[in-house]
Amino acid sequence: MPRRPVEPTPRDDFIYSGQLHDCVPRALLLDRRLSPLERNAWQVIRLLLNGDGITALPTYERLRPFLTTSACAAQASCETVARALTVLRLCRWLSLARRRALGPGGQWQGNLYVLHEAPLSPSEALRLDGEYLALLGQSLSHPSKSVQWVAYDALQALAEDPLLASEVLPEPLQRLVSDLEDPQNFAISAHAQIQLPRGEPASDSEVRPASDAEISPPASDSEAGLQAPKSAGLRNPKQVPGTVLSMSKSFCIPRARDIEVPARFAALRPQEQSAALATLQRVDPGLRQAVLDEWQARCERGGVQRPSAYLFGILQKALRGDFHPWAAAPQSPPPPAKAMPRSPEQEQERVDSAQRHLAHLRKLLGIRR
Repeated sequence: MPRRPVEPTPRDDFIYSGQLHDCVPRALLLDRRLSPLERNAWQVIRLLLNGDGITALPTYERLRPFLTTSACAAQASCETVARALTVLRLCRWLSLARRRALGPGGQWQGNLYVLHEAPLSPSEALRLDGEYLALLGQSLSHPSKSVQWVAYDALQALAEDPLLASEVLPEPLQRLVSDLEDPQNFAISAHAQIQLPRGEPASDSEVRPASDAEISPPASDSEAGLQAPKSAGLRNPKQVPGTVLSMSKSFCIPRARDIEVPARFAALRPQEQSAALATLQRVDPGLRQAVLDEWQARCERGGVQRPSAYLFGILQKALRGDFHPWAAAPQSPPPPAKAMPRSPEQEQERVDSAQRHLAHLRKLLGIRR
């Protein structure tokens, strides 16, 4: 009788992009966006690394004993672990670099994270973390108020990053991105290991994994992702109705100039609308309407389970220079116009417009400055 093939156990791999012999970065301890929980989570992941700079965490169970927030507690909840990883990603100390699909079903079988010795800039995070904007948009309506505020701070940093339009990455990050994009580095094997350059700093400057019969069912949803696969890997906090920020549906959002916003846009949460419009100001003016039209067309075709995450995904592609309209593309597209340098007045208008959207979002979240 033929033996059934053994399905690989879902796991999450962490890679450290810095120098393994270095101590805890001073910037980690001084980062005002982090609480002791997130600082501790960074150090625990760093200490669990193997000698080759890689560690595998099958489930949250490996991290839970180290992230308790009260004395003599046996272990932290899955929600606490998820919140710590979410904040580390928002603050760009941790990047979700890739998800692996293994087995005939093609379910997500774990994630590849990169731990940094210094926080990335927003432009670097957009290049390395393919779902950074989707996570940011989801975190603006997170049950935890502190996560909402960190997400707002991350959005403001993105809106003010002067290097966002630049495609030049530091050399170590360029090599890392190149290795991550090479399929040969991701053999479909439960024992696949990834060889990455070591010994150089990265810079100065949560995902729905698959079910496994041997692992208890997830206590909550996973981190932000574009789909909803089933897994017992990293999970997101439960949605607790009693702690969700209550908001009125009657609101007024400042619109971008010369942009026709699709009707579907009004169905998004107020926080998501403001965040999307603020991010849209960083997109090339000639692409803004095309981004919204592409999102509208894709949603109308069906199959988009999370419209807000899909919109942020398209925005991130536009910011990275990888946006190519397909669903809403005209039959005979005009030749691409040459990007003209912006005048100081145009640049100031873009900054002012983004700040108006951020001010509206700050009011929605109740953040006092």
